[in-house]
Amino acid sequence: MRSDPPAGPSLLERVDLALASRLVAGVGDPEPIAVAQRVLDQVRRPAPSDAVFAAGALRLRGFVVSDDDAVAAVGGGGGALSPLSQEYRLLRGLRACLDMIRGRASSGLPPDGWFATELFRTLTAELPRFRNNELRRGPPWDAAVHVTYPQPEELRFLLSTFDIDHHFRDLPALWAPLHPVRQGFRLLWRFARIAPFPDFNLVVAWLLANAWWQWHGYPLLPTDGTDQLPLQRLLSGPPPTRIVPFEARLLEQLEPPARAG
Repeated sequence: MRSDPPAGPSLLERVDLALASRLVAGVGDPEPIAVAQRVLDQVRRPAPSDAVFAAGALRLRGFVVSDDDAVAAVGGGGGALSPLSQEYRLLRGLRACLDMIRGRASSGLPPDGWFATELFRTLTAELPRFRNNELRRGPPWDAAVHVTYPQPEELRFLLSTFDIDHHFRDLPALWAPLHPVRQGFRLLWRFARIAPFPDFNLVVAWLLANAWWQWHGYPLLPTDGTDQLPLQRLLSGPPPTRIVPFEARLLEQLEPPARAG
């Protein structure tokens, strides 16, 4: 009787193996813990790809921003975007948000609802219409189809309980067994369904999920030009348990590219 060959490791098992292989690279070193810390520091270090990450985040809101223009804006140089344009100002805000995410993860603090509010303030700091206009007073401008949002008077309580102690307002029995990467997608879904801000709720939810992953030692997970519609559809359905394309993309961030024959 033939038995089926054992299945290979899952995507998330490969993600964890790739991360672990980096962390244990210093096992033979006199200070292996210091080596592991240096690996985490590298994961949380500003990188040239930050501008591309910021451009992808803006595309989640429907902005048409090229990677090259984002690199120029974040670097403070020339480019097609005027410094007075909304896109330029948001890209600069997103770059500052990444510094906040990395700093919080390095301090050992998980994200929460009020940290998300600080991210929104930073993102929109150069847009006058959002000054003293952080929590929405009506329906969100970026509302998803077929989603009923909490009333504005509920938002402060929801943000105060959107933290690790309250399982980010998820069901504990469902949240606890999940892999941290999948917990990040649940966190994104639940925050975007609260939509506490007048606008850019999906953008901030994406930043918040990345803050969760950074806290766990994973690299930033960028979006690409095809993610806006799938994520918007995701918000109109039940909370996700897995999103395979994003899990595969995270693995690409950790595994070195295969060398050609």
